[in-house]
Order: sequence, then C-alpha cells, then structure tokens
Amino acid sequence: MLRCETDLSLTPKGDSYQLLPRSVIGMLWLQTHFETSTWDLICAGAVRLKAESCDALCRDAGTAGLTVAKIPAVLAS
Repeated sequence: MLRCETDLSLTPKGDSYQLLPRSVIGMLWLQTHFETSTWDLICAGAVRLKAESCDALCRDAGTAGLTVAKIPAVLAS
C-alpha cells in the first residue's frame, strides 16, 4: 500500500532545523532514536537539529520507509 502522508518535517530556523513528527509512525520512529527525556520536547516542536544531523536523520528515516519533508532555507539577497 502506498502512503503519501508526511511522517516527519524539518523546517529551517536560523542555523538549525526544527524537527516535528507529523504522523503516529513518525513519532514512534523518533521514540526509538531519541532518549525518553526528549519526547515531550519533540512533541512540542522544541527540538532543533544542525544540518549534518538532519541529513543523517533523513537517510535513516528514509531507509526505514518514512516520508520526511525537509523544507529548504530561503535566503534573501
């Protein structure tokens, strides 16, 4: 069965990315990758990751079959 739902989103916030679970599958997957003490912060959208960590998270999540929306940073010139 083909799923089109986004499981995780990464949104640029300054020099980091805000991590948000967007599905139950996304939250369950995050719970297997982050310490219990961070779950409330993840649910609240209070977790920020550096670009290198985002790349690794996207690779791992994609390998696990999750859909990740990484919104590119927009730079004004």
